[in-house]
Amino acid sequence: MKTRKILALVMAIALLAVSMSVVASAADGDYTLYVHPNKKMYTDVECFDPTGLVITDAAGTQYAYETDYQYFTFSVELDEPLTIYMTEVEIFYKGDSAGFFQITVDHAGGEITPVNNHSHGQICAGCGVICKNEDHDVPYWVPNGNAGLLTSETETGTCSICGDTVSQYIPGTATYPTVFATSEILVSLLSLVSMIVEAFALI
Repeated sequence: MKTRKILALVMAIALLAVSMSVVASAADGDYTLYVHPNKKMYTDVECFDPTGLVITDAAGTQYAYETDYQYFTFSVELDEPLTIYMTEVEIFYKGDSAGFFQITVDHAGGEITPVNNHSHGQICAGCGVICKNEDHDVPYWVPNGNAGLLTSETETGTCSICGDTVSQYIPGTATYPTVFATSEILVSLLSLVSMIVEAFALI
């Protein structure tokens, strides 16, 4: 009888130890970003630098990149230059996410000039890299009433971001001779020609 009690006690202690180990492991895996990396501003010839990075787990234990670098990984490669389209880097510790770090990446060389009136983008005159290509934000478009033969009507608006005045065609507003109105095939062909003309006109 005494042997069974001792065995039951040993098993209970073992189960308690396993449970505490599982709870501790779960807590240790809940990582958050504690101290941001030192460098936030980059150019597209530089690689991400995690120097200064410190994270913490749910228990409050801190892990620094300088001392535990072998356990840290990132959503970008540390030996590859960043691109101008990157805005954040996700940080992992032992495969678990510790959060996101916001970065800014600028283009390194060449004169930046506007692209065209399709968007308020910018392009590098030196290497041809498109640095930004965001569409204009135009809350109100005003029709110009200028539809013509094979050419759709245009509408004009002002971009709320950059202030440029931009225009675009209103699809399906081109006019056609009445004699063609009864032929769907001819109207379709004329519509195709109209779209080609408009595409070249806005370049």
